[in-house]
Amino acid sequence: MANKCPAEIDGRTGEVSDLPPVKGTRYRAKLDTMQDVKREMAKVYREARSGVVEVQDGTKLVWMLQAVAKVIEGSDLEKRIELLEGKK
Repeated sequence: MANKCPAEIDGRTGEVSDLPPVKGTRYRAKLDTMQDVKREMAKVYREARSGVVEVQDGTKLVWMLQAVAKVIEGSDLEKRIELLEGKK
């Protein structure tokens, strides 16, 4: 199984279900570019739609991702301005 989350097997039905991540474990996601943030937002959306995370929690996570995106955007603009000013 490629899934990194722990799983639980129902002894009666034999169904396999993923257990939620243990609270307090650190989640790592690459968030260096706008594309990374976009990908993570889409993941959160799909998890909220699927019921993996509560919609309220998904909303908070996407709000935080929007803040990260704004910081990346500002940083990129700052670099562009520095390059333009250096070329004059």
